[in-house]
Amino acid sequence: MLPPPTAATLEALGRIPNGEFLLTTAFGDILDGRIVDRVQQCGTSPPMLLVAMEKGHVLSPLIRDSRTFAVSLLDPNERMVQRIFGPDRRIGENPFLTYPFTRGVLGAPIVTRATAWFDCEVVRHLDMETNYELYIGVVHAAGLGSAPLPRLNAALNAARSTERRVPRPRLMPEPVIAESPAERLRGKSTAKSAPSPAAPAPRRNNGRSVLPNG
Repeated sequence: MLPPPTAATLEALGRIPNGEFLLTTAFGDILDGRIVDRVQQCGTSPPMLLVAMEKGHVLSPLIRDSRTFAVSLLDPNERMVQRIFGPDRRIGENPFLTYPFTRGVLGAPIVTRATAWFDCEVVRHLDMETNYELYIGVVHAAGLGSAPLPRLNAALNAARSTERRVPRPRLMPEPVIAESPAERLRGKSTAKSAPSPAAPAPRRNNGRSVLPNG
């Protein structure tokens, strides 16, 4: 028995690139799916995908009986998928009643709002001695979903325009300090007691006094 992983091991494993994928399948009239984050390419001729999924999900017997699954690379801006296929969904409900999808060539449902999708046939199922089980599927069909780039670019442009619109600082008016009655009376008394300006002295011209103009 191996010892439980340390915090450093879990942190290092978290640095491995991954994404959000929707793993779906169908058996008869039963359709189901769940979000997974461990999907890797494991072949190009023929093209193959490896999917790691936690054990104990109701999707496992459906994949086992149908021998097929589809993987859709999710758009990070698509929040509705999290609500429909997230952990809060009750088992037994059909999530595809409220989400657009199409059927793949092997019968698995494929969501149309994905970035890319892959329709696979199961060629290997490995039940490892861990909390995950592995499915290897050969890709029969693949393609791009509804392009999320316009929505992503619009969101980025909106964020950039918001950053450029820096609000200008508002100049606050200086507070007006009202004079007290004592200060008002003191100012009036000072104005009354101030001497009036002296009249200009007359200028003399050849012994005559000449008053200034005005």
